[in-house]
Amino acid sequence: MCKHKNYEVLRKRGRQELRKCKSCGEIYKTVIDKEALIKVNAVVSYFEESKKVLFDAPEDKIFRIGDLLEINGKKYYVNHIGAKRKVEFAPAKDINTLYLIPEDLPVVLKITLKNERSHLSLRAFSEKDETFSKGDNITIDEYDMIIDKILTIRGYKSSATASDIKRIYCTQSFKGG
Repeated sequence: MCKHKNYEVLRKRGRQELRKCKSCGEIYKTVIDKEALIKVNAVVSYFEESKKVLFDAPEDKIFRIGDLLEINGKKYYVNHIGAKRKVEFAPAKDINTLYLIPEDLPVVLKITLKNERSHLSLRAFSEKDETFSKGDNITIDEYDMIIDKILTIRGYKSSATASDIKRIYCTQSFKGG
């Protein structure tokens, strides 16, 4: 019995196709399942500003953190997925909100600096593909520091690109003087 897995489309009209099986030569009609589109809520962040957008997507389309999407001719990276629980990927039907950042936006690095008295929280801008490693010396504002730990989206790493970094932990460096 032919299961029509290898076929040629002879004619197409809307969702209806006239197909010919390449194995047995049988000609048959079939109706292609309609892809159910749903509205997906998204928040596009431009540093401290953000805006809400809605876009259509197939309900079974899988979105992953780091995916590059095109919406209304502009490209955005998926930065976070708001679903019932914290996830790295989810089908559109399970997503409450997708959090997006523009493709051309630099990465904002979150940095915790431990000095002799306290912890300071700092922010710096970086290109997405810039690499940071444990032991690197960096200077932000007037603070010289050494990278102790790098927390990425996949846990602690000794080296990572800026686009994968969630937070950098540093200790103050005292340059000779």
